[in-house]
Amino acid sequence: MIKRITIIALLFVMLGCGHKEQKQTDIPLSKMKVVVWQLMQADEYFTRYSVTDSTLKKEKKNVQYYQQIFDLNKVDRVQFYKQMRYLETHPVEFKELIDSVNELSKREKTELIKH
Repeated sequence: MIKRITIIALLFVMLGCGHKEQKQTDIPLSKMKVVVWQLMQADEYFTRYSVTDSTLKKEKKNVQYYQQIFDLNKVDRVQFYKQMRYLETHPVEFKELIDSVNELSKREKTELIKH
């Protein structure tokens, strides 16, 4: 009986040690990069115009812009920030996101130059 309990306990320990944290995939990378890029654009817009229009800060327009972006992309705000916290603690995956945002930015700039 004790031998059986020891084997079961050892099995649980071995399974626990081999368990890796599951990758957070609530929001796919393809959608995350678009949302992050749009949030960056909203920040840029807000920063530029809040210098000349102080009502933007009073009305907390940046928060409204963020919510519009989340609604447009059908992304839950809480889920997005949860995903970002996860990515920030996983540098390889975070770098993948940032690199893909950078590539999206380059593509959009190239398209603007063409027109």
